[in-house]
Amino acid sequence: MVLVTIVLFSSCNREDDVPGTGNDAILLNNDAESLSVRFSKDKTGVVGITSETAANARINAEEIPAGSLPLELIAQVEAPTHEGNVLQATHVDIDGDYAYVTYNTKGTQYLGALDIFDISDVHNPVIRSQAIFTDADLNAVDFVEGKLYIAAAVDVDADYGVDGPANLITVSTANGAFTSDFQFSSVEGYVSTDVAHTDAHVVSVSGTEGMVALFDKANSSLVNQVAFPDLRSVTYGGGKLLVLDGEEGVNSLDPVSLVKGYTIALGEDYSGSKRTMDVHGETLVVSEGANGAGLYSISNGAEQAKIEIPIVSDGLVTEEVVTNAVTTNERHLFMANGAAGVSAVALGDDVETLGVLDLFGSSNYVRANNEYLFVASGLEGLQILKINLAEDIVDDVCTDLPAYKGSTWMNINSGEPQGYSGSVVADGLNVNDDFTFCGSLSVKGWANINSGGTFNMRGSMVVGQYGQDTGLQINSTMKIEGSLVIYGNLTINSGGTLEFLGDDSSITVYGNVWNNGTVTGEFDDTEGKLD
Repeated sequence: MVLVTIVLFSSCNREDDVPGTGNDAILLNNDAESLSVRFSKDKTGVVGITSETAANARINAEEIPAGSLPLELIAQVEAPTHEGNVLQATHVDIDGDYAYVTYNTKGTQYLGALDIFDISDVHNPVIRSQAIFTDADLNAVDFVEGKLYIAAAVDVDADYGVDGPANLITVSTANGAFTSDFQFSSVEGYVSTDVAHTDAHVVSVSGTEGMVALFDKANSSLVNQVAFPDLRSVTYGGGKLLVLDGEEGVNSLDPVSLVKGYTIALGEDYSGSKRTMDVHGETLVVSEGANGAGLYSISNGAEQAKIEIPIVSDGLVTEEVVTNAVTTNERHLFMANGAAGVSAVALGDDVETLGVLDLFGSSNYVRANNEYLFVASGLEGLQILKINLAEDIVDDVCTDLPAYKGSTWMNINSGEPQGYSGSVVADGLNVNDDFTFCGSLSVKGWANINSGGTFNMRGSMVVGQYGQDTGLQINSTMKIEGSLVIYGNLTINSGGTLEFLGDDSSITVYGNVWNNGTVTGEFDDTEGKLD
């Protein structure tokens, strides 16, 4: 093994050769303004989920139940380019206010990149820093205690001074910027495919004729390794190191000695295809290509469930419908299913497939935490979503309100006052009587507060889609304590009132505002549309 230090600091906020290397092997850009032009609001807004049943059954729209997973597409991000070459996202790690995204290039060319996204302002994410590797593919990233550990494939003929193509790259970061030199640690194999960490070590796995390699966190020195024929992925949970091999399936290893425990045979695989795993409590989730996702006990490898890929579109190429990646948060599993898009699964006592996210393009990678979901669509770039599950609300008006179980068209008819709580995704909302909602409410189309209706909202509400004929129209009274985000238009007609309660409410409007009514209360107008 060899450690190679690449000095990276540049005195200018522009793309520059890395001083001290004598070449342009790593190009840095710390200009957030120029990097962030890749963001687009196009097609952002409320994201629905189409169930397989609704897609394939001939039922009236009003018979389709409302969704229970509010998702908000906050940005689309074009893939980075270098000298005319379009890169593709390979992996994402999320830690606090920052997300770290790696890229590589299709084919035999070595070309990769690393972006650091600042997501502290949820509706205005920016790219703080970027490093382009002109002679290396970056395949995975793991953020651990202020350091990024990157699985890479390096051109051995480039001026990196490495022993072989498979490498673990290490760099320190702080506040969205690189703060140390890049270090390269060569391992056996042709390409480093994934990286993870245990309580004591960083773990790199390399592909064909590669190794599971343990590195010391402090100095990136190699402390142990064991050979495997075709390693794809690695994760850690339940005191076990779990590696996915294209030939052997999943193997559990002791996280220090690397002695094998049980093996989960997965059957036929596609050579060289990307596959990932994730740990959800005591369950291991494995992407299994055309077979969807498998759920297994971490303790003994016993199968718990198989989750098939839901199909909601016609004309898909069978070979392109494969689960490439899986990711979980506290309540849900998301599967990147190639041409079949991204599917969502509710986890709990029962495992229920909710359907396919109404996104754009195919999906080859997905990564979630409890707040965000990043979806990589090959050369089409990234889609960043906000997960808006309801939070507990302490308010007298919310006491004992039931969960909404009705249609995706929420109609509060005259003479039928209603109140609900929880997380709801609806296609439309019409309020013609007293209506109270506590929690998280997303409306894809129009939300209308009609004359004779009053709407009392507590929590977070998202309405519409950017650039579409959608939005919120108020002809009577709407009261809200919390967050109101409108991707379409806001119309407050004569006699209409929008009243903000409390001292921490906010409104964000991306479309037009026509205000012929009244707006009262204390609120943060993030886009300055109500001035």
